[in-house]
Amino acid sequence: MVITDEDKMASIIPEMTEKMQYLYTDVMESLLQMPCEQRAYIFGVGEDEDPDWIIGLTNYIVLEYIKYSFDYSDSVYPLRHFLQEIDADDSERMRQSRIVHYAMKYKKRKLEETERYTGPDHKFSNIDMDSMEDKLKGYKFTEMNFFEHQNIHDLDIIKAIVEKRIVSVKKVSNARFVEIFDQYDDLVEKLIERSKKSDEDMVFTSIAFFTLEWHYALEAFYIAACIMEEYGITEVDLDTLALLCAEVHIESRFGGSVSTTSRIVKERLLTLDYLLSPNVSVKDKTILKNMIKEIIVIYVNYMECVPSTEGGLYKDWFRENSDVSDWASFLRYYDLFSIWQKKNWTRTRIENMRKIMNSMFIEPL
Repeated sequence: MVITDEDKMASIIPEMTEKMQYLYTDVMESLLQMPCEQRAYIFGVGEDEDPDWIIGLTNYIVLEYIKYSFDYSDSVYPLRHFLQEIDADDSERMRQSRIVHYAMKYKKRKLEETERYTGPDHKFSNIDMDSMEDKLKGYKFTEMNFFEHQNIHDLDIIKAIVEKRIVSVKKVSNARFVEIFDQYDDLVEKLIERSKKSDEDMVFTSIAFFTLEWHYALEAFYIAACIMEEYGITEVDLDTLALLCAEVHIESRFGGSVSTTSRIVKERLLTLDYLLSPNVSVKDKTILKNMIKEIIVIYVNYMECVPSTEGGLYKDWFRENSDVSDWASFLRYYDLFSIWQKKNWTRTRIENMRKIMNSMFIEPL
């Protein structure tokens, strides 16, 4: 299929708010204006041009624009704001103080890793409490910050990952392993139910789930563990998983290089069976991985380099010209939650999952 006219373009634009449809179309049309060699390498040529790749990359770029816009729109409050909302007593305030102390160690490390995305003037760029003035004011959080901190401390699977206990059967028995993943699945089910309440809830819960999967890749790793079991694989290709789920440095065949976090959390699941299957040749796997690398390069360029016709970066123009209702309309169509599944554990899957986590997760705090 070759997308060359307005009728074909309109036929693949999902139902969203009018403004979101305009923004979505604008991103898609810009992808189709890429240099011919680059476009052909990723999308194909003539009758072999694959609209699914075009749609998939458009979806991912729009999702990242929404994530960026949401981060800036999410209001900042002192911790006491959230304590008042939950009517906290002294013991709860002390508990929250411990959570903040615990979570900030992890948050600071992640912030240092992602500083290139936020920049020195971003509202999340400084979480140190060096001066007395800062200590008196206390930490400030968005609703998403507060949600993340609760998960780091209270969600057992995240705590076990952060402390890297999850990889040891002596520290986390198989029975406990299943329990803490059930707790995680219960959280996602609650997010799904909340997402149905309003535009604001759809955006918040989708971004919350995206953040969990971006940081911890639990759905991707579970699918990988199931694929290993299906094919009787005892070791997984870590280079492949790293390309899909970790920090990457890519030299583009079209010039330049990028360093970023690979976090195409929905689209990567569609490639896992192909990339991990022993029935696919190394050559064919390499071709797909090289395409994925170029897609990641394009995403980074869209976030860091693509300008708006009105001046500044396109991502900032997008942020200023869209709102929660637009984002929610896209997220209902995109349905990030469709990648989640209730886990069905076997001993082999648990062993595979531990192997993957042991290789992929960062060192403990």
